[in-house]
Amino acid sequence: MAKLVAEKQLADSQNTIEALRTANRILATTEKQLRAQLGNQQEFFDQVAGTLKVQDPYPKFKYTHAQKTGSPIVPVLELSDLHIGEVVQENEVEGFNKYNWEIAQAGLFGIVTDFLQWVEIQRSFYTINECAVFLKGDYVSGDIHQELMATNEFPLPVQTANAGTLIGEALRRIAGHFNKVTVWGCGADNHGRLQHKPQAKQKAANSMSYLVHHIAASAVSGCNNVRLEMSEGIKQLAIVNGKHFLNMHGDTLKGWAGLPWYAFTREAGREAIKRMFTDKAFHYLGIAHFHTPCFHEGRIIVNASLSGTSEFDHGCGRHALPCQVAYMVHPKYGVFNFTPFVRKDVQQKLVK
Repeated sequence: MAKLVAEKQLADSQNTIEALRTANRILATTEKQLRAQLGNQQEFFDQVAGTLKVQDPYPKFKYTHAQKTGSPIVPVLELSDLHIGEVVQENEVEGFNKYNWEIAQAGLFGIVTDFLQWVEIQRSFYTINECAVFLKGDYVSGDIHQELMATNEFPLPVQTANAGTLIGEALRRIAGHFNKVTVWGCGADNHGRLQHKPQAKQKAANSMSYLVHHIAASAVSGCNNVRLEMSEGIKQLAIVNGKHFLNMHGDTLKGWAGLPWYAFTREAGREAIKRMFTDKAFHYLGIAHFHTPCFHEGRIIVNASLSGTSEFDHGCGRHALPCQVAYMVHPKYGVFNFTPFVRKDVQQKLVK
C-alpha cells in the first residue's frame, strides 16, 4: 500500500514538474515575442524621428519689461486633446462646430498668437521672462473606435506626424518670446493608444503620443532656450515658479452625468494623502480629457479640446467649446488669470 502511495506521489510530482516546464516554455515564448514587438516599435519611432530636419529658431522677440518691480511671473499654456485627424461635419452637429486638419492648424496657431499677445499685455505689470507649456495627450484622433477608423481624415501614422509637427511649430513660435521655455509632457492617454483596451504598464510608451513628443522635440532642437521634461508614466509632477502641478491625461477618472466633479476631488484627495510627507506633494491637480475648461475649487485645472463638439457630444446634448487654457503662476499666491483661448473660427461666431 505504501509503495502504491509513493508511486502515485512520484507520478503527481512528475506531472506537476512537466506542467510547470510547459508553462515556463510558453512564458518564455511570449516574453520573446513581446520584446521583439517592443523593439520593432522603438526602431520605427527612431526611424521616423531620424527623418526630421532641424529648423532654425524664430528671431528673438524684443518684449518690454515691466514698469513695476516684484516677483517674476510664469505663464502656462496647456495643449491637449487636439484630436488631429478627426473630422467633424458641420451639417451633423447643426452648425455648432466644424473640424478638420486645416481648421486645427489655423486654430492652434491662432491660440498661440492670442496667448503671446495676452502675455505681452501682462508684461506691463509683471516681470515675465520664462514660460511653461503642459502637454497632456490625445494629440491624435486614433483608431480606438470603429467610426473613427472609418471617418478620420488620414491614417494614424499621418495623424502622428502632423500632430508632432504642429506642436513643434507652436513651441518654436512660443520660444522666441521668452528667455526660457520648459515643456512638460504627459502623453499616457487614450486616443493615442496602440491597443484596443486601456493599459497601465508602459501606457506612455505604447502610444502614438510618445512619437508625437519625439517629433515635437526634434522640431525645437535648434531652440537652445527650450527644455523638455517628458514623463514615462501616467502622471507627472511639474514644477513652475515654485508651485507643484500633478498632471495627468484624466482618462483613468470615472464618472457620469457630465463632468465628474466627485472623481476630480476624490483623485486630488487620494493623491494628496499618498504624497504626504514626501517630496512628491503638489499644489494643483491638472487634467485634460473632459474637453471642458474649468478651474475647480481653486486647485483642480481642467483643459479643453481643440476639436470641440463632436457628433457624439451633440447626440448626448453636450457642447464642448474648442479652446486651450492658460494662466499665470505667482511664486507665493499661485495660479491666477485663468483664461480659455477659444479657436478663432468659433470665436467669430460667438461675437456675432
